[in-house]
Amino acid sequence: MPLQQVSVFLDNKPGSLSQVMQHLEKLQIKIYALSIAEAGEYGVIRMITADPIRAAETLEDAEFNLAKSKKNTEVTAILITKDNPISKITKILGENGLNIEYAYSSAVHYEGKFALILRPKEVERAEKTLKDHNVATLTLEDIKQHFD
Repeated sequence: MPLQQVSVFLDNKPGSLSQVMQHLEKLQIKIYALSIAEAGEYGVIRMITADPIRAAETLEDAEFNLAKSKKNTEVTAILITKDNPISKITKILGENGLNIEYAYSSAVHYEGKFALILRPKEVERAEKTLKDHNVATLTLEDIKQHFD
């Protein structure tokens, strides 16, 4: 099942990211993974949070512009371990014709492990393919368990 992320469009200027973080911090919403991609005058902030619905509602109420397409809200997460390194994950997906549109890692490491957040073009097919190759994907509850 795809993991929900929160994606926010921001002006690429000092203080923009801080404003987003202050709104989430005010409600004590934890951030487990964060990606910042700039595109000239604008940027896209992608986050895995402890409560994606509440985080999105909070940011929308504060009049931030959220990216709501599936490409910006549905991702998968894999715990990278000695048995499941990034090279294995990317090889499995590539050999099965699944393109990775973007990726980022978790903000916290746990016992030398971290969560890799992936946006394959076809999230559900990618998750099934990984499962067929004995690679488990993480739910939000799994992430909370490993990183809280």
